Amino acid sequence: MTPTLPHNPDAESEATAIKALSKPDPLLEELQVVRLEGRYFCFDRHEAKNRHGVLQYRDGNRGLVIEVSPRYGHPSVLAYKVLQAVFRKVTLEGKPYPDTVSFSYRELGRMIGRDVFGGRDSQQLYDAIRQLEDTKIELYLYDKDGKEFRSFRFNLVISSGFIGSGEVTGPTRIKAAALTLHPVIMDSMRRGHFAIFNWARLEQMEPLSAALYKRLYLHFSNLYEEQYDRRSLKFEKDYEALCQEWLGGLKPERYKSRIMKQLGHHLALLRETGLVRFATIEDKSGGEGFKLVFRPGNSFFEDYSAFYQGNKARVLQFQHAADQADITGPIDSVAHFYKKLHKVDNLDGKIFAEKDIEFAKRLIDAIGTEGFTDLVEFALEEAPKTNFQMKNIRAIETYLPAWQAGKEKRKQEQAARKAEDDKRRQERLQSEYESFCQSQQFTYMETASESERAEIKRLAEAQAVSKNHEPGHPMYRITVRLAEKAILAARCALPTFEQWLATRH
Repeated sequence: MTPTLPHNPDAESEATAIKALSKPDPLLEELQVVRLEGRYFCFDRHEAKNRHGVLQYRDGNRGLVIEVSPRYGHPSVLAYKVLQAVFRKVTLEGKPYPDTVSFSYRELGRMIGRDVFGGRDSQQLYDAIRQLEDTKIELYLYDKDGKEFRSFRFNLVISSGFIGSGEVTGPTRIKAAALTLHPVIMDSMRRGHFAIFNWARLEQMEPLSAALYKRLYLHFSNLYEEQYDRRSLKFEKDYEALCQEWLGGLKPERYKSRIMKQLGHHLALLRETGLVRFATIEDKSGGEGFKLVFRPGNSFFEDYSAFYQGNKARVLQFQHAADQADITGPIDSVAHFYKKLHKVDNLDGKIFAEKDIEFAKRLIDAIGTEGFTDLVEFALEEAPKTNFQMKNIRAIETYLPAWQAGKEKRKQEQAARKAEDDKRRQERLQSEYESFCQSQQFTYMETASESERAEIKRLAEAQAVSKNHEPGHPMYRITVRLAEKAILAARCALPTFEQWLATRH
């Protein structure tokens, strides 16, 4: 007998709270990140504590390495909620999709499901954010014989800033936070490489249910796009593969009854939200192991029609200016001061005192962001001349009158510094552009057929030979790699640096 989903009043009441709105509220998430979620996160808090070091996964010619932070541990349930909240904020702020998003105290509370949260909650939230920042990901793509590979390495979150109180590594309260996603992720989103989900259906789901929802929705969308009709559309997935690839390495059960106990609540919730009409656990052909079979429900077709047919990007656009003025701008300005004061490039997640942020906001309102930055530079230059030891940012107010008196001269000096800063910024953008090109070429090779990959390799080797670099020549492998890069650049139809830059504004 094929198990079907039992009536689950808890799931039904949970689902009632997340029924679709008449005008669906979207969540945009970068496609590669959606596909990585099931390996990157562990949805069992206790099991997550046992995962450390370097974890390697292989699926055919594709590989994934996750390097767990030894200090903060493996990303788990709360880190999943944080990342989902980050993409939700990116969605609300709209095009061109900012790299950095900010969260107020109230938003942080909603993130962990509480109106008020204390020291323990703040510490857990801080650790979850640092997990996203310190956990490293490396994607591999092996050639046909498995002897050579390409790889791409990145972090989901590249920097974070906090307003709060307490010790840097043990905050008693976090009042606001700003997180910056990796530029490659945001460049991909700006090129339209994202999935659109119904936020009202996902918002109150626990992370494992949400992860299952997203992957099913993607597969249904891909199949429906290939002209499968509503009645015949279904999706099947090997049970053990689903546990490993989609659900954070969930331990597979041996019997159908145990599988139903393990997944029944999550599957029932998907049915109640309308994503699936039914889900069954069936024997695989040959009788070894099980598979799950899903058929889409009405809500899938409603959301697909709302988000992917007609005007594909029905995304709300909210003002970014308020958060920039209230949170991100002052955090950045205060961080700039302490980096200069301590002569460091990274503050390692320093939590700034609220009075420092309020002081920065007041001065920025009075003299502007550029003026504030220049005042910081001026104060740090002048303080050593009188052996004045600045302990915190509020000390710069001492130098405000002198700074105002010499403002014209400093404008000229500032122009020279700006030219140098622009040069460094251009170099940084060029580096980001090269990383973007590398990621696009990696994705192209990942999705290319075996025959196309072989053809690219053959053409590259032919170019090397044409330059009199036979196999065994010291320059042969280098020439082949350069030729492959040029061939991929042409086939990927990569934008020029100027075209890529235009998508970021």
